[in-house]
Amino acid sequence: MGILHLANELRLLRCTFLASHDAQSRSGVESPQTNGGDVNWDVCLQELVEQIEAGEYFHALASPGVAALFGGGGSSVGLFRQGGSQDENKAWFSAQRDRIKGIVGDQVSPIEVAEDEKETRDLILLGVGVASLLAFLQANLTGPQVEGSVISASSGDVVDDADEWARQQLMIDGSDLLGKLYVPEYLILAKYLLVDMKTKAAGLETRTWWGLRTLLTHQRCLGERSPTLQSLLRDLSSTVLSSFGTAEVVQAQEWGHILLPGEARILAVAAQLEAGFVEHAFGHDNKARVCFERAEETCGLELSVTGALGFRTIYQTDAKAQMVLLATSNSTAEAELDNWRRTPDVDTKANSSNSEILLAPKLVEEGRDGLKAEESSQGASKVLSTIEQAVVLARCLDVQRSNPDDELRTWQMAPYIEAVNAQKQSDPMVKAFCELLRIRWERLRSRTKERAYAMMEELAEEFRRGSTKTALRMCHVFSVAFPMMPTFLKEQAELMVSFGLVGEAMRVFEELELWNNLIDCYTLLGKKAAAADLINQRLKSHPNDPRLWCSLGDVTLSDECYRKAWAVSNQHYARAQRSLGRTAYARKDFAKSIEHWKLALNLNPLHPDGWFALGSAAVKAHDIDTAINAFTRSVQLDPDNGESWNNLAALNMVRKRSKEAFVAFREALKYKRNSWQMWENFAQVSVDTSNFGQAVQALYKVLELSEGKRTDLITLTKIVEEVERLKNATTPAVSTDSTDSTDNEHDASSEAGQVKIADLDMKQDESHPPKLDETAEHIRATREALTLFEMTGKLLNQVIS
Repeated sequence: MGILHLANELRLLRCTFLASHDAQSRSGVESPQTNGGDVNWDVCLQELVEQIEAGEYFHALASPGVAALFGGGGSSVGLFRQGGSQDENKAWFSAQRDRIKGIVGDQVSPIEVAEDEKETRDLILLGVGVASLLAFLQANLTGPQVEGSVISASSGDVVDDADEWARQQLMIDGSDLLGKLYVPEYLILAKYLLVDMKTKAAGLETRTWWGLRTLLTHQRCLGERSPTLQSLLRDLSSTVLSSFGTAEVVQAQEWGHILLPGEARILAVAAQLEAGFVEHAFGHDNKARVCFERAEETCGLELSVTGALGFRTIYQTDAKAQMVLLATSNSTAEAELDNWRRTPDVDTKANSSNSEILLAPKLVEEGRDGLKAEESSQGASKVLSTIEQAVVLARCLDVQRSNPDDELRTWQMAPYIEAVNAQKQSDPMVKAFCELLRIRWERLRSRTKERAYAMMEELAEEFRRGSTKTALRMCHVFSVAFPMMPTFLKEQAELMVSFGLVGEAMRVFEELELWNNLIDCYTLLGKKAAAADLINQRLKSHPNDPRLWCSLGDVTLSDECYRKAWAVSNQHYARAQRSLGRTAYARKDFAKSIEHWKLALNLNPLHPDGWFALGSAAVKAHDIDTAINAFTRSVQLDPDNGESWNNLAALNMVRKRSKEAFVAFREALKYKRNSWQMWENFAQVSVDTSNFGQAVQALYKVLELSEGKRTDLITLTKIVEEVERLKNATTPAVSTDSTDSTDNEHDASSEAGQVKIADLDMKQDESHPPKLDETAEHIRATREALTLFEMTGKLLNQVIS
């Protein structure tokens, strides 16, 4: 591939890392001139790339060259007919599939493309796919709103009609979209050009990376995990890591020699972060952590949380211990790239006056004159480049997913958030994600809740009408896990509800078409009938929308609405079957509930709550095998579900599978430690599996949680019998001192007893002395027996008292 094409492929990739309008001059190539009135594909490619670099994605897709390639006759009306109906959009996509297959394949092409122009044509198709993806992200993630585009040019009813077709195409595995999305047809086009289309062109290694980004964006648009997307993303992620996972392999790419200093490392770190987000999206926290750790290592970053004295509030007079993040880096190339881009400085003191709580603790240092407050709230942290900030936030996500959902977890995340907040330079999306993490933290604290609300409003307004250029907003948009706009605005509306602003929240929910949340608001106001009227009115114009039928069923409690939703979706809307399963369970028709849940899970088996519900219905129906399988699938998808572990353990007890029950109870008790019933069951299976030490500890917890009112005498008897057996087997090892001996005397006699056992064993048959490892094992067993004696004695004393 020629230097021009290599440079253009790299320029497309740079659009999500470096925001600059002089990329062409950096590439060292010049744009070719046009050839009269004929379509010059080289000129079309240059125009397309330059518009993408400038953040003009919708204009790029409406360029004459793109229109000519897609059968627009050189007009500038764009790829999609504004106000096109479902049938028109469907016909357009069908025609374009055949057209592109002819261009890139062996079929007869509808346009003439010379042999030496095929590489240019393939790059144009790649550019159109990239522009489509970024246009969709501008409309649904980064902002700002686009005036005069397809989003606002048509009447609402016609746009809704076109969007309905696109929504149906994006629904996969029975999963619905998470809310209203603008221009969803652009995501469909990006998916076709970057994922589905198989080009025969050599090179274009970045197509796989763009395909990964497209499918991950698709997954983030869904309300549930898609097994189909999971399989595709797993394959693409592996390919991307093999092609871009280290700085060395990035430098070895055909365009490696035109990379800027430090750029290879940035690309490698970004690839690892995005692979980690793929695992994160499907709940594979351990695999995601491995990717994030590799990203940290690749960028030469070392992170550690430590303690330091500091002040958390304005009026605090005594310094208290604060958790802070120590970040050290051995690389400066990334920072040089940040300076080269001249990223605007971030006002780190914004919103600081809205609360007496500081945005970050003001640390102190010990000097000759005692403690002195540092000017910087994060004096221990160095200046971080943008990609390093993204790595810090990724590790913050890992902390969130690795710890129980409690107040302590938010404080463990705080040092990472504060370290990025303290940076004076951040790309808009990195800064926005850091702000969102802070909002999620501060909304849980009464003293900072109002500040969180103000920050949320400011962030939402920036996305809608902010002055930041679109191209700059796209920098590192894939290096952070910022949610799609419907999810973000839903969080904002839920925060409004917590402040009592139910009316404003309802307007947001209605705009996003989040009917379930809207129903909750009407219920909160005691106006369920108004919710039903609103949905019925909406159904008049959208009679084939399964979401509306399910929402109407939620209001009216009518199974007929759920059946109608199932019918209009052509048996592809899993939510309808889940609702039918819940209503069947409520009326105690457990066999029917199992049937509905199985249908729903056949469509989307990555629904952990569905497996739990199926298991619960199977338990009620006395279908133990189905229940065990369901709860097993539940814990595989959600290992933190203590209730599923508990049910799985109890069912294994019924089946007399003590080993499996022991393992399941041990996992369940990690998340539910305050149930004496679970501890009692754990004690029973511990005895059955000869884990007597665990059994004694479990009975201790039973006594503690029941305030001494509950004792499992059968289990306790078995433990005492085991103690007697061990005593008889190791009589020489047991001290015969009187009970009123001192602790020191008891310890000495025990040690003497152990020595005598070893001596006694050696004298039993001097012709065949025991091996060293056998002697050590015997001593270890004896010590364990003594420990069990002591623990059991204390337990008996506590039971008696």
